[in-house]
Amino acid sequence: MTRPVIGFVGFGEAARCFAAHLDTVSPGGLLAFCDGRSNRPPYREEFRKGAETVGVELVDGLDELLARADVVVSAVVVATAAEVGTAIARALRPGTLVVDINASTPSAKTKVAEAVSAAGGSYVDANLMGAVSIYGAAVPLYSSGDGAERFAAIFGPLGFSVEIAGSKPGAAAAVKMLRSVVTKGMEALIVEAMVAASVAGVRAEALRGICEPMDATRFSAFADMCIRTDVLHAERRAVEMDGVADGLRELGVSPIMTEATSARLRASAALDQRDAFLRRETYTADQVLDAYLAALPPKPGGADPA
Repeated sequence: MTRPVIGFVGFGEAARCFAAHLDTVSPGGLLAFCDGRSNRPPYREEFRKGAETVGVELVDGLDELLARADVVVSAVVVATAAEVGTAIARALRPGTLVVDINASTPSAKTKVAEAVSAAGGSYVDANLMGAVSIYGAAVPLYSSGDGAERFAAIFGPLGFSVEIAGSKPGAAAAVKMLRSVVTKGMEALIVEAMVAASVAGVRAEALRGICEPMDATRFSAFADMCIRTDVLHAERRAVEMDGVADGLRELGVSPIMTEATSARLRASAALDQRDAFLRRETYTADQVLDAYLAALPPKPGGADPA
């Protein structure tokens, strides 16, 4: 079966990586249009040649790309993602598949999906669950939207790793966003701890103390334990972290993440679920999260927090 014509709007690291892979496994039919600060028509010769080396033809306008492409991959900076998505929707041909790989919020992706659907296209919220500098074109693409199945059918056989989260646009983006809370948060916590460890002259010992318990278990088991014990011990742990923050200040290290951890623990304690769970012989992490959800204050305007 002939591969559809694929057009990239934006041609940064991810788009280049995907284009290079496509040019290797299924050459031909690759377009790109850029209108950024660094690369825009008339394109620099160096940029044009770089695109040509991965089989991509640069076009001078979005309308031209949309007139020729069956699949449009939006790969721009987050600040312009919603604007670009809306522009694509205004000019696309009915039946076009729009693949949004931008790291936008779930609400932003939902708005773009609605615009694409109103124009007769189909939309997939495709999220890179890792760095292309590490995974290359094999980076997992966690995807949702009415075009997710079509996206998987086209890109899966071409060697891309597509996992479908459902038909609701923004669902996959929510998972990506919340994954970032943990991964980026862990990065910040580890760096804060290890800078302090270096000041204290215990770098190797601290790293071993951090890593050994984590290496001894599965992360899923650790996450489950964190949630189940949070409901019982959040308040006590917040007090302990206040002391840790004082210790970091004594070392001359700003306890940014340590103070945030204390605040987060106090927020859990303020939901006042400890006594109810102390009376239970057994309970699950899901039951804790359900209790937290029910205890959350309403959103502004009286909307249900769920």
